[in-house]
Amino acid sequence: MTQTLTMSSLFDKLSQLGLNQDYVRNNGLPSWWNDELNNKSYSVLEGAGYIADNLNLDLKSLLVAEEEIKFNPPPPTKFKQHNSQNKEHPYVARALVSRVAELISYGTDVNFIPLAADVKEIRTEILASHTKANLISLLEYCWGKGIAVGYFHHYPKNSKKFAGLIQWQFSNPVIILSSKHKYSAAFAFDLAHELGHLVLGHLKEGILIDEKIELDCDEEEEQANKFATQLLLNDCDNCLGDKQFYSHTHLIKHADIKAKENPTVEIDSIILNNAWHNNNWGFANNALSKLDSSVNGQKIINEYLADRLNWDKFSDESYEYLEKVLGV
Repeated sequence: MTQTLTMSSLFDKLSQLGLNQDYVRNNGLPSWWNDELNNKSYSVLEGAGYIADNLNLDLKSLLVAEEEIKFNPPPPTKFKQHNSQNKEHPYVARALVSRVAELISYGTDVNFIPLAADVKEIRTEILASHTKANLISLLEYCWGKGIAVGYFHHYPKNSKKFAGLIQWQFSNPVIILSSKHKYSAAFAFDLAHELGHLVLGHLKEGILIDEKIELDCDEEEEQANKFATQLLLNDCDNCLGDKQFYSHTHLIKHADIKAKENPTVEIDSIILNNAWHNNNWGFANNALSKLDSSVNGQKIINEYLADRLNWDKFSDESYEYLEKVLGV
């Protein structure tokens, strides 16, 4: 096996999973790898180990020519909010993110504390040390309860992606957000939605994947949406009603009035909530742009994560991989 093993043969096999050569070279292999090693069978064997480790692959299926390439067996997975006519789930994304969740769990020293069952109690707990319910206060709450939170969007081109994932890693949950939102307030809703799944007992083990987080959805998704809305907006859900706004300034003016009436609610959340009910996302995003709202949600999430990882626990190659995919 080792006499005929080449990196080219591995690249060909990995392409069957949609993992192209550039992706594997940049993410599966360590930075010290060079092309002079590509035809040295023992070096390629070592490289295959790094690829399998980083990309969550079954090593034997990668090495044995007669075997079909496959990812490591996943935990039981609950896919949410998918089109019943489309049976293609984000399997590649699940495998990649599941491995990142494993690494995050391994590198964090947290113990999960059972959550209150009532959203108002959780909101009160958050506001005991923060002035508003927003992305930062939710992150601090989650980490304080032993829930690790990260952001990942380092996928191969054309792979089917998702909005959020919860993975139970032994007795601790890990939440990974994955949407390409521009504004931090949108990440706050997604995080609150995933937190809702945990609080409401929608996942006891394994993985839950939200392919999309939308208004029209199944019962559990509706419950998680309601939880997120109450957590961020309290009694201010749809507080702007069906009022027609003739300009971004007009929307901001009325959202600001409601924010002052509800000082624990961010104006950004009120604006996005109005878009949620009226499907005017472009209008809302333009209003947030005029407000100069925070656009660093991805960075904020992974900075919190990086500060809480024990980087010394990782091998040099795993350290390098996490740095790359988390952007820290």
